[in-house]
Amino acid sequence: MQSTTDVLLAKNEALFKKATEHNLTKELCQGTLKDRTLYIYLAQDVQFFETGLRLLCKLTSLAPSTFSLITLAKKIGFFASDENTYFENALKLLGGSVAEEQREAFKAQKIGDIKSYVDFLEEMTNSTKYTYAELVTYLWVAEQVYWTWARDSPRKENLHWKYQTWIDLHDGEHFQVWCEFLRDEVNKYSVAEVEEMFKKVLQMEYEFFETSYSA
Repeated sequence: MQSTTDVLLAKNEALFKKATEHNLTKELCQGTLKDRTLYIYLAQDVQFFETGLRLLCKLTSLAPSTFSLITLAKKIGFFASDENTYFENALKLLGGSVAEEQREAFKAQKIGDIKSYVDFLEEMTNSTKYTYAELVTYLWVAEQVYWTWARDSPRKENLHWKYQTWIDLHDGEHFQVWCEFLRDEVNKYSVAEVEEMFKKVLQMEYEFFETSYSA
């Protein structure tokens, strides 16, 4: 019998491929992504990151077991240190590629479909209608998209740290273990309970890349 996550990935194979093989991530892994595009993407992701961290705190509070609670809590600490530091350093490095007024606007305002995605995170954070099953599915599919492109995209050697560090944050054993934990959490629930959330978030992940790349 197929697991819930296997069924979801199989039913949405075409969209998952679009989200994990986007030009933005392919060029990032080849070291050819323009500084301006990388700046816009990261400036938007910072806003997503801060809202997502609040949502992760809520998800952690709903954890159904001690193991889940501790695993999620440890990840909050990782996001608050390693990933946040990368954002600060990279945006400082890349700032010169964007005019000052645009630079501040991209850091303060959410553009296009990204605004809809962040608004959805805020809704999930503030509403009581979303279950642990739905919230952990959101997190799993978002992280699975990142692990897949970071692991599978053809990668040039000796990349600048602005590219390599972002890849490293989403590749390797540490991220694999994290994604496998989230997958196992989702597999505790039926496809019917989580499919709508999976499809919605997967589409939004694709739109995040597309909006950043086209800005």
